[in-house]
Amino acid sequence: MKTNVVMRPLLFIVAVAMICVSCKKDTANAGETIEIYLFKSYQTVTAKCQVDPSLSVLQDSPTIKNQDILAYSPTEYTFKLTESAIQQVKVLSDRTPFAVTVDKQVIYYGFFKPSISSSSCEQSITMDVAWTAGNEILLRLGYPGQLEGVTIEDKRNDPKLIATLKKQGKLQ
Repeated sequence: MKTNVVMRPLLFIVAVAMICVSCKKDTANAGETIEIYLFKSYQTVTAKCQVDPSLSVLQDSPTIKNQDILAYSPTEYTFKLTESAIQQVKVLSDRTPFAVTVDKQVIYYGFFKPSISSSSCEQSITMDVAWTAGNEILLRLGYPGQLEGVTIEDKRNDPKLIATLKKQGKLQ
């Protein structure tokens, strides 16, 4: 009888511990920093508006640092940036390539494409300063938009990116 009295609480504690250990948090694969880099050197895939990762080298330091990213909207695909960061984006030239990273690991590549650009970019994620108030950049599939029959791997809401943003409290 005494064994039962001791075993029940012990089994309960073991069961609770197993449940706690087996639960996964949404931020389990989250990183620490999200940054946007420009390139020291790069090449595009032949006849495409697409960065060739094997022939491209990121700059040593990010253009947009983690602390410059204030928020992200996964439904609108917009990053809200600090005033100094948005000023850096506004001076980028048309077709400037960039990379969005988590802990310096590239999540996706893209090109800056201002909305006044006359050239297209159908194979990549593109970035532009949003015309809404609030220091936002808009990330789109292609420019001026995604064309029928053209497939772009959409990594704008990559699980690691979203988990890191959530961990930092930056998801809108």
